[in-house]
Amino acid sequence: MVGTFRDTMIGLYPHSFWKRQNPTHQIPNKFKYLNSRQSLLKTGLPKTAPRFLSFGFWYLVLFSISDLEFGILQLNDYIAILRLCIGSCLLCYASYSDVKRREVSDGVWLVMSASGVFLASLELFMVTLAPLQVVKSVLVGALFASLLYILNFGGADVKAMISIPLLFPAFPSLSLFELHLPVMQVPLLDIFLLSMLTNSLLIALVSPLSLFFYNLYRRSFSPLMFLGYEVELPTLRSKKHFKLMHDLEDKGSEIQKRYIWGGIEPTEEVLRRLDDYGQNKGIKKVWITPELPFIIYLTAGFFTAALYGDFISTLLF
Repeated sequence: MVGTFRDTMIGLYPHSFWKRQNPTHQIPNKFKYLNSRQSLLKTGLPKTAPRFLSFGFWYLVLFSISDLEFGILQLNDYIAILRLCIGSCLLCYASYSDVKRREVSDGVWLVMSASGVFLASLELFMVTLAPLQVVKSVLVGALFASLLYILNFGGADVKAMISIPLLFPAFPSLSLFELHLPVMQVPLLDIFLLSMLTNSLLIALVSPLSLFFYNLYRRSFSPLMFLGYEVELPTLRSKKHFKLMHDLEDKGSEIQKRYIWGGIEPTEEVLRRLDDYGQNKGIKKVWITPELPFIIYLTAGFFTAALYGDFISTLLF
C-alpha cells in the first residue's frame, strides 16, 4: 500500500520536485515519461495534464478523509467543534465589548464570516453540506438583518444576523463519547440562526421573572416589580445600561412621579435634576429598568441551541 501511494505521488509530480525533496532519490524508469511537460506532450496528453492530475489526486484525498475517523471523532466532528469554538469566543467577546463600550468591532463579524465561508467551502467540496442548506440559512439571515435594521436595532445585531448563518449554515451536530450535541433532535428546518433567535426570545421573557424575585427578596413591592428595580439615588451615576422608569416633576409642595413607557435616557441634564431633587426634595430612591444589549440574549441563545437544541421545537414535538 505504501509503495503504491509512493508510486502514485511520483507519477503525479515532475522529476524536479522529487529531486528537491530528496536529492538521492531515484525515479523508476516506468515513471520517467512523466518527468517533464515535453515528455507528456509526446504521449499525447494535454498541456494541463500535470495540474489536472494533481487536482484530481488531492480531490480524492479530501473526498476520502471525509469518511475517515481520527481517533474517536470523524472529520465532520472536528469541523463542528471548530465552528463552536470560533462562534463561542467571538460572541462572548462581542457581548463583553457591547456591555463595556456599547460597540462591537467590525473585525468580530469579519473573522466570523471569513471562517464560515472557508469551512462551508471545505464541507461543500467534501459533499458533506448541501448547497441548498447554505442558501436557505443565508436568506433567513438576510431577512432578519433587514428586519432588525428597520426596527432600528444596533449595527452589531444586524451584522450578527449576516455572519452567524455563514459560520453555521446548519446545526453543529457532533458525537463525543456517549454525548450527542445538541441533546435534543435537530429541528426539521435545520436553520441554526432561527433556533438561536427563538431561544433568545424565550430567555428574554425569563428576565421579568428574575426581576420579580429580586424585588421580592429586597421587599421592593410595586406594580413595576417585573420591569425594573429600585436603586439609591447617590449610586445612580455608577450604574450602566439602564433607563429611568419615571419622569419626576416638581409641583412645589411635592415631587410628582409619572411612569414613562419605554423609559427615559439618563442624560447629564436628567441626572443633575435628580441630584437637585435628592438634595432639596428628599428623594432617596428611583426605579430603573435594565437595558441589556440584544447580543447578550443572542449569545445565550447560541449556547442553548448548540448544547441543548431548539426550545420551541422541543415544546411542540
